[in-house]
Amino acid sequence: MLWKRFMVHRRSVMMTWLLSYLAILTVPVLISIFVYVQSQSILKSEIYRANNVLLKEVRETIDNQIQLAERLTTELTWNVRIRGYLYSNLYKTPDSLDNDLYGLHKTVQEMAIYQSLYPSFKTYYVYFRDQDLVLEPGVYRSSRLSYETVHEHQTISYPVWLNIMQSNNAGKFIKLENRDETSSTLAYIQSFPGNRQEPPPGTAVVLLDTARLMEVIQNVSEYSSGQVMLLNPDGQILLSTQQTDGPSFLPGPELTGDSGTSYTEVNGQRSEFLYIKSQNSELIYATVIPSNLFWNKTDYLRKITYLGLGISVIGGIVLALVFLYRNYSPVRSLLRMLKQSQGKTANTDNEFMYIQQAISDTLSEQEKTQFKMKQQSNLLRSNLLSRLFKGRMEHQIGLDESLSAFNVHFLSDQFAVMLFHVDYERFSMHVDELPGIHDKSRLMQFIVANIVEDMAGASHRGYVSEIDDHIACLISLNDGDPEQHKREIRALAEQAREFLGQHFNIQSEISISRIQQSVEGIALAYREALDTMEYMMVVGQPGILMIDDIARNPESGLQYTYPIQLEQQLINVIKSGDGDKTKAMIQAVIAESMEQQLTPDLLKCLMLNLISTLVRIIAEVGSNEEVLPVNSPDWIAHIMDGESIMEMEQRLLVIVSDVCAYTADKQKQLQQSSRTRTLQQLSADIKRYLDEHYQDPNINIAMIGERFGLTPTYLSRLFKEQTGSGLLDTLNLLRIDQAKLLLRDSDNSIKSIAGQVGFHDINTFIRIFKKYESMTPGQYQKMI
Repeated sequence: MLWKRFMVHRRSVMMTWLLSYLAILTVPVLISIFVYVQSQSILKSEIYRANNVLLKEVRETIDNQIQLAERLTTELTWNVRIRGYLYSNLYKTPDSLDNDLYGLHKTVQEMAIYQSLYPSFKTYYVYFRDQDLVLEPGVYRSSRLSYETVHEHQTISYPVWLNIMQSNNAGKFIKLENRDETSSTLAYIQSFPGNRQEPPPGTAVVLLDTARLMEVIQNVSEYSSGQVMLLNPDGQILLSTQQTDGPSFLPGPELTGDSGTSYTEVNGQRSEFLYIKSQNSELIYATVIPSNLFWNKTDYLRKITYLGLGISVIGGIVLALVFLYRNYSPVRSLLRMLKQSQGKTANTDNEFMYIQQAISDTLSEQEKTQFKMKQQSNLLRSNLLSRLFKGRMEHQIGLDESLSAFNVHFLSDQFAVMLFHVDYERFSMHVDELPGIHDKSRLMQFIVANIVEDMAGASHRGYVSEIDDHIACLISLNDGDPEQHKREIRALAEQAREFLGQHFNIQSEISISRIQQSVEGIALAYREALDTMEYMMVVGQPGILMIDDIARNPESGLQYTYPIQLEQQLINVIKSGDGDKTKAMIQAVIAESMEQQLTPDLLKCLMLNLISTLVRIIAEVGSNEEVLPVNSPDWIAHIMDGESIMEMEQRLLVIVSDVCAYTADKQKQLQQSSRTRTLQQLSADIKRYLDEHYQDPNINIAMIGERFGLTPTYLSRLFKEQTGSGLLDTLNLLRIDQAKLLLRDSDNSIKSIAGQVGFHDINTFIRIFKKYESMTPGQYQKMI
């Protein structure tokens, strides 16, 4: 019978339901397909991104090591002693070094200093071609002996090594295989510049700590489950997480651009190749992941997606048929009942349209009658509640009859009043967007009345009426604990205020009276709520306030919160220019006064006291020649004209910020003046010290810095800022001036004069004298 109806009446609700169920079923199917496609794309991009980030970390670490290696080779190639040997014509013959072995010893000792500056390298050395020597930190050896000592664990032969040393290498990396076949060493080679037609005069070599670099790239390999490697521009594998039995060169992809991805064949497997290039060298960082590992997660995701789609489609069709049969049975029974009660048959194939029409005809007449009755009842009930609030009650019999007539039933003799002050203008702007609304005030009252009465009815009963530009709610409480009732009334007010603001944009302030124990006390409760509302308006305390929150104990006395000690602390903070702390102190004083619930008059007195403090500070720190931070002459009146204490506080804080900024600037000027005087005195002391000790040949910047308790670098910078001349230049000029005086006496030898003015070496004296006077001391002595 059910399927027959479905086949005959295609407009039946069964057809609509079936199509709806099937349409709903397509939604998760389409979403699953979309999610699968997007997930696959996102997973691929995330894998690429994660590997790229890890490669960048490897690049950053290894680039740092490369920079250090380049810096070390630069220092070696520009070392004065080393260049003196490599480029001097005095050391071209094999036996020319015999007379300067001590100088050669000093050179290798100087090279040893770099070991403490570059501890991350295994070792370094300089090959000296003309003498066939290798200069190492602290020792020099023949090239053969040095090769056997340094490269005893590498497979590189001596002829190949010697050929590399005698070739022009401009910052080249080479891979040195170890004999144990478990690791390798990375060498950075830099030739000394020379004639292009000849081998370089020397070569600097730095051996990097490969084990440390391997720790970095091993982390990437463990994350990606692939091979991480370091390549040179020719594709040679310099470092790799794979064992040494792998290929020495990476075949396949062209490494164009700063980074990229491609496919390549590695060890017979199709692999994903990701690479980025070094920012400081020609090295390339790459990772190779077999494609079967790379796409393993996406294959699992595809299988799960297909399985879920199959289960969803089959289960959805079965559930659609079951729910279709169960949901239509009540509709069929309702149709049968309506036809029997109204005595007419349906003139449409859609069951819901017939039910809607039958119910609509029945309710329309009932609604018309009830609407007219409700309009009259609401108006009369509002009038009755207004008389209760104002204390104009008739005798008890008339009151009981009136309350019963308007469906007002009290639960007990306990009552409380909530008074609402609503923002009509904000609500009106919100309602302007809705068409067909004319009486906005009546609409707002209707919304507040219905919501508050419904919320109050959950535990007690509430009756709302408009009275004297406010909306008042009379709450009839159940018998119970008054303290518990207070908490419930406050919770009701908070819930109603939040709901009206969020859903209808009705912003309100609510005042709450005490709980009264009789019907006659309703008028007193209304007056308490009205007084509390007036306090909220004056103090500027929006929200919810109960009269008990502002009631004070007469025996507690006046608790004024701005004593003389606190005023003095505030004066000191303002003078220091600390604006944040000043604002915090003022806000704390006002907040404490609000907690003490002082009267509005006392709060205004407090504001005047704070303003008085500020006036005294302005008069004390200002002067006739300066522009005071307070620009407006009537700023005091501007503060006191605020409608509430909160507004006065905000205006006061703006003035306080200007005053604090002014005092802070004054403090900064004083500090800068004091620092300048201190630095000038320090420069004078340093000059005096140089005048007294310039003859000491051991004097240097470090000794001067230790004398004055400053680091050499900081002392030099301060002295140059104050005098415009470097500390060393000042010392040299002083020594040269004294030497010029001594040179006027021809009996003094130049060597003796050099010692008298503080020079160890006569050559240093001659060089520095010529730098400043453009002539040698001897020439100067002959000239005078």
